[in-house]
Amino acid sequence: MVTNTKNISVLRDRKTTLLAFVPAILAAGASAYVPKEAGIILPVFGFLIISVFFGLVFLWWQSETERQARAMHQLAALEPKEPVPAAPLVLRPPVRADSPVTLLRELALSAGAQMYNADPGSGRPEQVQAAYFPEPSLLPSMRRPSTEEISRVRLVNQAFETDRIELHLQPVVSLPQHKIRFYEALARLRLADGTLMGPAEFLPIIEASGHASDFDRRVLVRTMAVARHLVARGSEAIVGVNLTAHSIAEPGFLWSLARLFDASPDLLGKIVLEMSQQSWRCLDADHRAALATLRERGVPFSLDRATDLRFDPARLADLGIRFMKLPASLMIEAAEQADGRYAGPELDVRDFAPALRRQGILLIADRVEDDRMVPMLCDLGVPLAQGFAFAAPRAVKPEIAAEQQAAQPFTPFPVADGPTLLRRAG
Repeated sequence: MVTNTKNISVLRDRKTTLLAFVPAILAAGASAYVPKEAGIILPVFGFLIISVFFGLVFLWWQSETERQARAMHQLAALEPKEPVPAAPLVLRPPVRADSPVTLLRELALSAGAQMYNADPGSGRPEQVQAAYFPEPSLLPSMRRPSTEEISRVRLVNQAFETDRIELHLQPVVSLPQHKIRFYEALARLRLADGTLMGPAEFLPIIEASGHASDFDRRVLVRTMAVARHLVARGSEAIVGVNLTAHSIAEPGFLWSLARLFDASPDLLGKIVLEMSQQSWRCLDADHRAALATLRERGVPFSLDRATDLRFDPARLADLGIRFMKLPASLMIEAAEQADGRYAGPELDVRDFAPALRRQGILLIADRVEDDRMVPMLCDLGVPLAQGFAFAAPRAVKPEIAAEQQAAQPFTPFPVADGPTLLRRAG
């Protein structure tokens, strides 16, 4: 047996050995038995050279075949004899990340459960049938923030820590009289360089920093100061304030609002708490209990930031909702349909206002940006409307938001001197 440097046999039988040594035998006997005068020396040597070449090719092919056979044999030995069924993929429920430490702890528990087949939180290895994976939306982003983004985050956090929150009021008017019925308080953040930022720009940063509930409390305190100013001036207008979804989801936040209103009983009924449509649809038992407590104290609610027109007026009334904001564009688009429906609501859009009014809820057309929308909304019977077509948000005087009772001339709409340019309301 002859082997190469890789310990692979290349000559396995007598025929192969004979084939390998035939050129050498012929070369040794050619000089003794082939006369030089015959003139066939060159053809004989040519044949010998070709034989040697093809012999080497054959030996190479045989070694490669042997190597591939060994590799296939090793792979077959590694494969399990019986196929193991794959565990079903089961996504774990979203994890609440109160802080980066909580998020990292949840991710570590999930990784340990997958590595050691353990149930997260059990503390002992057990055989599990499903793999647990963290919620993808809670995973940290792999993209490195740019220098501009880092600077913006730093400026927003600095402005929040120094309490440079400003309130702007935008009126909600009656249709078709255009009389002011109440105001919506819109929060703005003033950076150190004087830039005025809207909620869409700074709220994601504040929420990511874990300060959403603290921000909403500060805005609510300022809104109470504005409502108290209106009451002192004899105005019957009420003020609405938005609550972020992050704050509502925080345990105990709504209960803290009840304590805040208990400290200001004179403002009960003067502050409207506005929550998004998605927040109303995701209430749990604790949220409903807290909202019921606020409703019993006389705090009205408003459904805001609707994304569709599917709702049950009686169910909304049971939750304590007294105002419902719907985008004007959605209602107009639904009215232009043959059946007056948009994305399959149960009611015709022409019946929205009467159905809500029977349950004690007033419909507000939001984001009325064009004067041409107003006649269409009047035809739909919408009683209230809000948007740039009527008035832009204007800044509240700092002394009013700070509850300073300086003597000022009466104005039903307390605003700072001079308009402030804003990109958009709300």
